[in-house]
Amino acid sequence: MNAAHWGFARKVTMNVRNNIPTPLITVVALAAVACSLWGAESRPKRAETQTFMRMKLVWSQSILEGLTLERFDTVSQNAIRMRNMTQSNLWFVARQPEYMTHTTNFQRSVDALYLAAVDKKLDAATEAYLGVTRSCVECHRLVRVEQRKNAGQPVKPTPNQK
Repeated sequence: MNAAHWGFARKVTMNVRNNIPTPLITVVALAAVACSLWGAESRPKRAETQTFMRMKLVWSQSILEGLTLERFDTVSQNAIRMRNMTQSNLWFVARQPEYMTHTTNFQRSVDALYLAAVDKKLDAATEAYLGVTRSCVECHRLVRVEQRKNAGQPVKPTPNQK
């Protein structure tokens, strides 16, 4: 906070000093500063995570193109890229046990996709790609539910949730 902000806060404190205890004003002011700092820190991290996940989408689309055109080298290269993502710190934004299960399922599906592409088995690669897609959708569903919970919004159960 710059000097102008502190001067404003001091004037407000002086104007309401008779009605509100100073410790309460201090707590509210500190909470406001903490919230603004937390918000400023979380925005860049969220943008970085979104960019990271967008790369997964680009590679996934390249895999679909490779499958459609039977370009197995494209499929295997992008499967490797997607598998390597799971080793990044950005991948582990959530530490819930369910998230880790989804990560393991994703890794297995990507590994199966890679092996099928190397063996040039179109049907097996297509099935593995469906597994990759399914694990992405299920995990993102979990993340959205957690985001709603953290935002204090009601969580609507989806038909597939138990």
